[in-house]
Amino acid sequence: MSMVANLQRISSELLHDLLQGGVELEAVIYSDEGKENESLYLDKSWHAIHYLLNGAAWEGTEPLVHTVLGGTPIGGETDEEDQPTRYLTVEQVKQIHAALVIISEEELIRRYNPEQMRKLDLYPSLEWDDDGDREYVMDYYQELVDYYRLAAASDQAMLLYIS
Repeated sequence: MSMVANLQRISSELLHDLLQGGVELEAVIYSDEGKENESLYLDKSWHAIHYLLNGAAWEGTEPLVHTVLGGTPIGGETDEEDQPTRYLTVEQVKQIHAALVIISEEELIRRYNPEQMRKLDLYPSLEWDDDGDREYVMDYYQELVDYYRLAAASDQAMLLYIS
């Protein structure tokens, strides 16, 4: 089973309703209504992106640690193999966006270290040496930055989940 990351922009009102139990989380995540414009699929690039932003497999510093793997868990109990859906508030989205835009593509390429990525056993355990691997990660990273830009400009919160 592969693990892919998804981000979904939502209004602060919908986040409030989710937190208060007025709307079921599954109804939001699995709804097709408007989702093509509201969600971002990161495929398996999520772990490498987290590493490039934080220099570590799981740890990091505020606010970048929350970009892909952070946020506050929402919903019911999960077992060890299931990652909980998490949320970011509008303010957190704006803080992350502000931190993302000051990181240049050149800086990320400098941080791209195949040997260290293998050593940290980043998912999906690629060799990471191939130019195609780097391009794959960088393409998804650019989509991520654009996605956060749109969410911040639209005063939106966000759901993050790995499925």
